[in-house]
Amino acid sequence: MEDRERWDVWMVQAQRFARRENYIDALGRIRLVVEQVDDAIALAEESQRDKLQRYRDRVHRRMLAIRKQFDAWNAKIAERRAKATAEADAEMKRPLPIGPDELI
Repeated sequence: MEDRERWDVWMVQAQRFARRENYIDALGRIRLVVEQVDDAIALAEESQRDKLQRYRDRVHRRMLAIRKQFDAWNAKIAERRAKATAEADAEMKRPLPIGPDELI
């Protein structure tokens, strides 16, 4: 398998990870592509560098888009946690749903 084909497969995998809200694996896969493309740019001849740089820029834009999704998803989780923490005192004051005669 040629490098470009492998990178494209990894990019599709990253998109699928992101679609399932598995952002850590998605970003890791994209970072792997960026590292491989950077290595290829360093070893490439001048005529191939522009093409590889454009590909790297596209991968980087996709990484930023997934990172933005991850940050929004993570903010929602943080908001729910903060709300649960703020309401913890009131919840602790509520009686248990089991009555005293139901205890064994």
